[in-house]
Amino acid sequence: MRAKRGQIAILLAAALLAVVVIAVMNVSVFLSVRAKNRAMNAGDAAALAVAKYQGELLNRIGRLNIDHIKAVLEGDFEECARIMEEQRRICFLEPMKGLSVGSEAARANGITSDPCGGMRRILNEHVMDVRRLFAIDTDLYPPPWEGAWSEYADVLETYVGSLGEGFVAGPENVEFFDAWQCFPLLFKQFYNAIAGRSWCWFHFNGEWLLDRDSSNMPRPDFTAVRRCDNCEIYPLHLEFHAIDELDDEWCDILSHLAGCNPREIRDAEIAIANQEWAFFDEMWRTWWEMDPYGENRFPVKGAVKEEYDVRGCAAVCRVIGDFKDLVDDTSGMTVWVGAAKPFGTVQNLDGEVAPVTAFRNFVTPAFGDVRLVPMDSVGGADLSTADADWMDHVKNHLPIYFKSGPFAAPSGCWWCAQLRRWDSPMFRSSGKIWLKYNSKSCIRPTSGYDCGAGGTAHGH
Repeated sequence: MRAKRGQIAILLAAALLAVVVIAVMNVSVFLSVRAKNRAMNAGDAAALAVAKYQGELLNRIGRLNIDHIKAVLEGDFEECARIMEEQRRICFLEPMKGLSVGSEAARANGITSDPCGGMRRILNEHVMDVRRLFAIDTDLYPPPWEGAWSEYADVLETYVGSLGEGFVAGPENVEFFDAWQCFPLLFKQFYNAIAGRSWCWFHFNGEWLLDRDSSNMPRPDFTAVRRCDNCEIYPLHLEFHAIDELDDEWCDILSHLAGCNPREIRDAEIAIANQEWAFFDEMWRTWWEMDPYGENRFPVKGAVKEEYDVRGCAAVCRVIGDFKDLVDDTSGMTVWVGAAKPFGTVQNLDGEVAPVTAFRNFVTPAFGDVRLVPMDSVGGADLSTADADWMDHVKNHLPIYFKSGPFAAPSGCWWCAQLRRWDSPMFRSSGKIWLKYNSKSCIRPTSGYDCGAGGTAHGH
């Protein structure tokens, strides 16, 4: 009888231990899911907050465009000069406030961790690059006004310093100026395709890469002069130039916006031609222009209403949710990247609802809404500029790769390991053989290697 009691006690102890283990595992799963949900909410909130702020800046610039028309008609050219300077300053400097706007929104949603453990360091290093390179070589990086780069560095340093350890929403699509070209080694998907032997990715994005190694891999062009009207961080994608020819349509547009007679616009033709205005740049294309291969590439099902069929600027924010894993007493984390953009419409000359670009890309105060958008639809997210490990690879390891080959790069870098694998002729040959017999089975993914924008100064 006593033996049976002892056996029952052992069974009860084992059952109790199993219950405790299951309970601990359930709690760990709950904490992990809660961290993921918190990160999702915070990342989306940060992106929406920054996109709303972008819309406010665009509206300010649009209102100044209209004030500019009226100032020209009144012959107040001092006011015209002030307006043009203010527009440029807004476009070049003020988007950096998005760093603070995004972090505040993420913090309000329970996020307290730096999204990459090094966003402050990345941006502080860039401040030094701006002072050391951009502000000196103004022929390569023409500033929108004299001394603009020094002001830019000061503003960026101020925002980074003011955030302190509260830098909790990282800008994932920063457009550093140097390498404004399609360049595979600046895209994570290239490395992921190597790691997973995803030969279909090369089929859709460039089988010619399979014939390249470290000796002839495409390199970024650091000598191409690029006009620098926009901020690198959360850019508005605008450009400033004169109206080429004041034809009848332009007269109708400007008179419609200023609320005057087209004859007044025509009488001021010379004065208008001598002014520069804010326009949406080439990034403000239709959503479908990013889809040269058909509907399967576009990451949205169904048609997009014509008035919202515009890409343009967007905010992409990265956040991290951390939690305690009770099973092995370690810290875990979950990463979320949210994307959003400002939307708006105008009433065109026929009184119809139209996209914000309807007035021949002339910027107007048309933005009144923000929406979350698919990551692949806004471009630039692959730059992963809020990932410190990745940026270290791009900035510090790629120069070694170009100079001395992949085996000279740091051994502890995962990205460098993929380049070493890539340099093997046998590895690339296996990809060509696979595609020779299986390429017809490849299905185009909704994301790809978009060369329409992006680039990074850290490719040196």
